[in-house]
Amino acid sequence: MSKLKKIDKLLKVKELRRRLAELEAAKARREVYQAEQAVVDAQNEEIRIKETASERRQEKIKDLVVPGKNPAMQNSRIANLYAITDQEIKESAFKTTMQREKLTESEERLKLEQSKLARFLQLEERTRKLCDKLIDLKKIEAAREG
Repeated sequence: MSKLKKIDKLLKVKELRRRLAELEAAKARREVYQAEQAVVDAQNEEIRIKETASERRQEKIKDLVVPGKNPAMQNSRIANLYAITDQEIKESAFKTTMQREKLTESEERLKLEQSKLARFLQLEERTRKLCDKLIDLKKIEAAREG
């Protein structure tokens, strides 16, 4: 492989590595935005469930309470109804907590990818002079061969 081809290959590899680092940082940034939106959605769902729990309970209680039926059975079903809606509230709060944890993980990944990109850009800055020299060598080599 001639010196000219080696120089071209080095320059292409450097460019590809920079693009890859930028793409990974952008991907991590997008994941953070999606995680933030998921947290907002989970919070809204949690609020909606909490606000509508009493209304849903009352509607179901109206269906359960029928005069002449066994009162003990109706009380048992009403207790189960309260337990079910309490469980829904707990599940929505848990979902919100999980989405917040995913957001934290995404933010940590973003920080990692940004630090990788920053290190690469620092390295790229240091090697810029070397690359300029390589380009000059490429021109000299091309002049010799051409």
